[in-house]
Amino acid sequence: MENKIEIIGKNGQKLEITKAEKEKRANIKKVNDEFKKINAEKSKIINEQELWKYFFEKPKRNYNKYMYEMLEFPEYLMYNNENVDKYCGKWNDFFGNNNDIYLEIGCGSGNFTVQNAEKFKDRNYIALELRFKRLVLGAKKSKKRNLNNILFVRKRGETILDFIGKNEISGVYINFPDPWEGEERKRVISESLFSKLDIILKTDGKLFFKTDHEQYYEDVLELVKALENYQIVYHTRDLHNSEKANENIKTEFEQMFLSKHNMNIKYIEIKKIK
Repeated sequence: MENKIEIIGKNGQKLEITKAEKEKRANIKKVNDEFKKINAEKSKIINEQELWKYFFEKPKRNYNKYMYEMLEFPEYLMYNNENVDKYCGKWNDFFGNNNDIYLEIGCGSGNFTVQNAEKFKDRNYIALELRFKRLVLGAKKSKKRNLNNILFVRKRGETILDFIGKNEISGVYINFPDPWEGEERKRVISESLFSKLDIILKTDGKLFFKTDHEQYYEDVLELVKALENYQIVYHTRDLHNSEKANENIKTEFEQMFLSKHNMNIKYIEIKKIK
């Protein structure tokens, strides 16, 4: 039996562990210390460049490591509100072409939009997300594929009128938004959203909506019936067994959901008719 060594634990208690366990703890501490050192260096750079001011009221000692990584993808990622807002009505200038522009609200780590941008090179894509890690992952995927028709933007969906101009968007994707059970007024698909789409969405432009939530699906169908400028052109309670299945691009959530649950994905296409 291997001899035990007595050490003092984090809370001052005495512990008996093997020599191998002691070496393992030492290695873990070494890795953690290196991580802290790297994080401190990156935090210093963030403070020196005043990157923090785009997200916080005052500087901090430590930041989410992905804040620093955002600096590596200036061609794929925008987080400065002033820079984003100045392109309102001018996004075709940003992309350097007159191709249709599609918007995704809440893009996660970008799988859906990146695959769309790969599939439709004659379209431009703007993907909105708030979490630093997801933005960086999306930008990395775009850079790896050398895409020039995609941009990730750190913006909330309710602010689209600040940075999207009149009739500037040809299509909007909203995939698996929070159904806000019991607080339905907080849902992203609402009369308020359609009042914004009245401005930014071109005539014949579409809103594409996917959800796993039955009541959200039903409520959106009912909502659109009451809108004069929009009509439902397609809907199904079982997307993966419909005629749209072959052209469907799965989101990260969709892939995870399908692997763990036996529930149908609901899908609606809504067209702006005037």
